Amino acid sequence: MTIHLNQGHIAALIIALALLIWMGAGSFSADTPFENPRPLVMDSGLTRVQVERMKGELVNRDITISAHTAANRRVELKSEIRGTVIAVHKDKGAAVKEGELLLELDARDWPARVKQAEANLQQRQLEARSARQLNERGLANESQLAQAATALANAEAELTNARIQLNATRIRAPFAGIIDQRLVEIGDFVKDSSPLLTILDFTPFLIKGQVSERDAADINIGDAGYAELINGDRVDGRVRFIAAEADAKTRTFPLELEITNPGGSMTSGLTAKLHIPQPATYAYFISPSLLILDDEGHLGLKGIDEQNRVVFRGVNLLKADNKGIWVYGLGSEANIITVGQGFVEYGQQVEPVYMQDTEISAQPDAPASDADATVLSAG
Repeated sequence: MTIHLNQGHIAALIIALALLIWMGAGSFSADTPFENPRPLVMDSGLTRVQVERMKGELVNRDITISAHTAANRRVELKSEIRGTVIAVHKDKGAAVKEGELLLELDARDWPARVKQAEANLQQRQLEARSARQLNERGLANESQLAQAATALANAEAELTNARIQLNATRIRAPFAGIIDQRLVEIGDFVKDSSPLLTILDFTPFLIKGQVSERDAADINIGDAGYAELINGDRVDGRVRFIAAEADAKTRTFPLELEITNPGGSMTSGLTAKLHIPQPATYAYFISPSLLILDDEGHLGLKGIDEQNRVVFRGVNLLKADNKGIWVYGLGSEANIITVGQGFVEYGQQVEPVYMQDTEISAQPDAPASDADATVLSAG
């Protein structure tokens, strides 16, 4: 029987024959091992990581705190006695001098009591003088002399108390300031400890805020600072107080900046932004992806030491933009792991692969000496 092959059959036979030849040749060839051009683990057993020799750039740092304006002193004057308000000499908002009369209460019979106590004191003084003279002559014993001295002391106490009660009817300013609140009117009856007036002292003026525990160690009493008020004004001053103990709830430290304000042009309670400039420090411009937290929640980077062991390098945030972040706290130079940090542990020895040495410089829109570089604090 004759078999007729067309062109399709011939092509199929040729392809099948080629496959058989290729498969047969492969069975006799030696296996070629796969080699990773950048192995994670070296033959020595050390993990390979990419390390960059970073050099910091000096930038100006500024601790910024959310704050508010405040008076130097605030006192609420209260009544020391019971009585009716009979005169008001100063209204709300009035400026007063130290010792100036603000309002008066009904003195009732206290003026008469003062006169009575003065007369009684004069009598007791005469009796005490006579008792001493008689005692010197031997005509009065020690008991009579002691009785006269006791009566004299009681008379002095009665006069002192009467004068105090009378003076309490005339309310005076304890210091120069401004009457912020007046809580009574003529005819009001007040009791002991009833609030009457509130006086504020604005010389000097204060800017108060809360500084974070991270930045509190960088601020000292006497440091220069300034505040930007909500109306755009800038006022300069110096730190007069920073708490030695943090607030138990917020973990922040109360801080006060003293502003000399003889004119008293500012008011209390205005929103302000407080700035405490710090010495220039070395900063690094990095990717946020490099940041990590240690077991205690501190912000930092993974780097290596002189023995190529992985270490935690703590940093502080300086500022951020849409291209990266600025951090400080690494000194002038640092070897930072940029690739593979997630696969190594602290204290582990690694095989570093260094990038080309380069100085980490600021981006074109982030100058090295940037006065706006700020450290944000809670407050």
